[in-house]
Amino acid sequence: MDKKSRYLELKKLLNSYSKQYYLLDDPAVSDAEYDKLYNELLAIEAEFPEFKTASSPSQKVGAKASKKFKKITHSTEMLSLENAYNEDDITDFMDRVKKLAGSDDVQFVLEPKFDGLSVSIKYKNGVLVNAATRGDGRVGEDVTQNIMTMDIPKKIPLAGELEVRGEVIMLKKDFQELNEQRERNGEKIFANPRNAAAGSLRQLDPEITRSRTLQLFPYTIISSEVHFLTQIEVLETLRKCGFTVSEYSALCRTQAEAHEFYLNLEKRRADLEYDIDGVVYKLNNLDLQRKLGASAKFPRHSIAYKFTAEKAETVITNIVVQVGRTGNITPVAELKPVTVGGVVVSRATLHNKDEIEKKDIRVGDRVVLQRAGDVIPQVLYPILSERPANSQPFIFPDKCPCCGSLLVREEAEVAIKCINLDCEAQIIENLAHFVSKYAFNIDGLGEQSIRYLFERKIVLSAPDIFEIESKNGREFNLQNAEGWGRQSVENLFTSINTSRSISLDRFIYSLGIPQVGRAISKLIAAFWGSYGNMLKNIRAENYDDLLSIDGIGESIVDDIKNFFKNEHNIKVITRLAGDENTPGYVIVADAERVESGELAGKTIVFTGSMQRFTRDQAKEAAERLGAKVSSSVSSKTSFVVVGENAGSKLEDARKKGVKIISEEDFEKIIEKNSRS
Repeated sequence: MDKKSRYLELKKLLNSYSKQYYLLDDPAVSDAEYDKLYNELLAIEAEFPEFKTASSPSQKVGAKASKKFKKITHSTEMLSLENAYNEDDITDFMDRVKKLAGSDDVQFVLEPKFDGLSVSIKYKNGVLVNAATRGDGRVGEDVTQNIMTMDIPKKIPLAGELEVRGEVIMLKKDFQELNEQRERNGEKIFANPRNAAAGSLRQLDPEITRSRTLQLFPYTIISSEVHFLTQIEVLETLRKCGFTVSEYSALCRTQAEAHEFYLNLEKRRADLEYDIDGVVYKLNNLDLQRKLGASAKFPRHSIAYKFTAEKAETVITNIVVQVGRTGNITPVAELKPVTVGGVVVSRATLHNKDEIEKKDIRVGDRVVLQRAGDVIPQVLYPILSERPANSQPFIFPDKCPCCGSLLVREEAEVAIKCINLDCEAQIIENLAHFVSKYAFNIDGLGEQSIRYLFERKIVLSAPDIFEIESKNGREFNLQNAEGWGRQSVENLFTSINTSRSISLDRFIYSLGIPQVGRAISKLIAAFWGSYGNMLKNIRAENYDDLLSIDGIGESIVDDIKNFFKNEHNIKVITRLAGDENTPGYVIVADAERVESGELAGKTIVFTGSMQRFTRDQAKEAAERLGAKVSSSVSSKTSFVVVGENAGSKLEDARKKGVKIISEEDFEKIIEKNSRS
């Protein structure tokens, strides 16, 4: 296969996996497998930059703070770490650091890479004043009240203003106890300790956080007033202040010393009381750290050396198929329980029909599993030498396991689908999506509750949710139902009523239109502007204008057309938000739009490393003022913003005669238009 064909194949695969993860909330592959394919794509893009377009997975990023929380801006950006996967990557890193430092005599501190949620805790004159999650690195979520419930120092013997940064985690034993309790209560269990820790800290009610045992492992102090010479000194200071600091750290001068520490910790990881997924290599000299600085995404002084994926063997006891909210049929292996990466696994995804046939996976097979700190483990391959004599190939069903409709497979598609919109499994999954946190965000309506309400014909479609309170006591008594109570019902009604006001992009996302995830919903909302204009365009079947939006192609527009061709979907929308004749249950706020200004309607391209902004911050600032940000230079490009070490895009701009401006000029434009 030539490079262009392989690139297109990788692009399709990665976009499909991203769709499964972000759009369908249904991860299809492990982090390790995704990283492997993603790194291959990056290598091809580096060799053939002309292949790269706006639809490349390498151009898609995002992790903003939730609107549920107040925001806190970090004093200095909280960057993520670059990953290393082998000793060659570590050699390159160490050589690069030594070259930038101008010396071969440098020391590295090695620390565990905790699999948790990054936070920054601010102290002023020794008193804890606030705490925030990393968010997008620049702005995080205010979790001060939740952090205050944890067993961490509220006062420390350090003057001035500083931030303690670290990872909030849940110990394995506390995770197991929490899941056992949730299972007894009929609640959905957490997939792993990392998810449990993140979900527990990001609660609107601090009492929920207090009820769950969380730990903080700090790794640095950020301060312009307190000066430290080394990372070792920072760790010792944190320990003296009363923080729990990992006992597994080492000071190494050579790569051989570091690798020995890495291998020893990898061997011990399953026996540790908490999850780690690698080792952080960090320059010990803090003055050198500051001198090396950071790229747009990563600090240059540190790197995370990821552990190889953990594997285990077990037996497939059954293969079942599940129906997703868009009708995709996903095969799942039911397993004899086995521990992989510190987690007991009893189910594993088989991805799709092609994957089962390619690997020839069968019921009764002894198989090798892989899990690299991921939510969903994967079956790598069957051990053929141990296959039972009476083994039979798995026959993929031709009918939906829920509604019995014939399954279809569209041309050039991997997924096999049930296209019956009345399929109960799809309806329940769609309702669960409708109430999810990035849609209407209705607490108290998990999948189990939705199934209960659906089976009793209380909620058959999304608008019915907003009639539960008015019908309760007349048509049914929810507080008397099993698993419910007076307080839980009151909390549900409060959450439903709070959700009655919603932004246009969240409303569009809640509808569950195929391929229309959060990012695409925001683009469409900004384009249509208001719910009234959205309804007007739907009735006029005016969708082709959406093709003018950078990032939206024909495939997405076709899915939008097909969704709104369905009369049932139109009825749901107008019942929810009303029309010119009938009020709805919810109020949809207009999208924020920029009608005028220096950047309104302009198309901008960024190239090179930005010093004053991260790439995400620059893009956000431009889009907030009405500009479109593209990943490639064309005749439609208004200007190119050039940072350090600019590449081929700068040459393209010169050849095409496109205006070129510096990062300083761009910052002045942002400041000027933000004031006006």
